Amino acid sequence: MYNPNSHKMTLSNEEYFHLLEWWKTMESGKPVIQRLVSLVSELRIHPEASHAGGIILFYRAISEVSYGYAGVRGCIRRAFTDEYGHSLRTNMGMCHRFAHRFSIDSKVLLARLEKEISGRNALLLINRIKEVLNENDRILEEIENKANTFFGKETFQSLKKEISQANMVPKIR
Repeated sequence: MYNPNSHKMTLSNEEYFHLLEWWKTMESGKPVIQRLVSLVSELRIHPEASHAGGIILFYRAISEVSYGYAGVRGCIRRAFTDEYGHSLRTNMGMCHRFAHRFSIDSKVLLARLEKEISGRNALLLINRIKEVLNENDRILEEIENKANTFFGKETFQSLKKEISQANMVPKIR
């Protein structure tokens, strides 16, 4: 009996090349995420910002972006082994979606924090965080392009749609 969760897949030479390119892009994003987490940690404990409502939610959202990156990188590493299969592909898509979604949430939360903070030094940190979030957006776009190239754009869109539908809360009647 076919079980899509245990079905192993073999990478072609072309897929292997595209996966390696995706990996390189993920690695180029690693220092961006490290800077982002560092700046947000600094903001979280800054006396001019630590009291702001939502600072912990913002910190958590940035952590989730970091986890999303780490998850994709881990999946790509595993895809180079004999673990590559449907479950791993799904996990790649979920982690990618995670990083993207929490990046958007982070920007919304940061805008809210900015309205509550008046300290000059904390506002300078916020501006630096905005710059790194913009840099993260560029990296996420590159990552999306590499994922589209690896999976095929239609396949990746289909995978993301499948993941989105699986994560929806059913309507209660």
